[in-house]
Amino acid sequence: MHRVAELGTLTRMSKMVSRFVIVLLFVGLSACAQTMKPELPKRVSGGVRFTLLAPDATEVFVMGSFNNWSKGVTPMKAIDRNGFWSAEVPLNEGEYTFIYLVNGTRWVTPPMAEDFVTDGFGHTNGVVVVR
Repeated sequence: MHRVAELGTLTRMSKMVSRFVIVLLFVGLSACAQTMKPELPKRVSGGVRFTLLAPDATEVFVMGSFNNWSKGVTPMKAIDRNGFWSAEVPLNEGEYTFIYLVNGTRWVTPPMAEDFVTDGFGHTNGVVVVR
């Protein structure tokens, strides 16, 4: 009689553990699904949002034809703990080229852009068109 009761208790515990594992998997997958991904520069109210994944960065700037390629003029902000950086830049309609500067020394070609062009200095710049 005691063995039957023990088996019943083990079965209930096994079901509880299984449910707990399923809930953990669901929560983990949901969290992964909500992780940001690199995206095209995106039109937002009054301009364009640029995003870059640079987990090792301490500072990031977006530079381009819209700010005369000036270093330090358009800083990006770290927006999460995964290393994503973002900046919203006021831009009028037109076509602009851009690149990222990470930690003051590393030029980073945009991973996502509408098009790409070489700049004559050995870098590839992204192109964003604002309509």
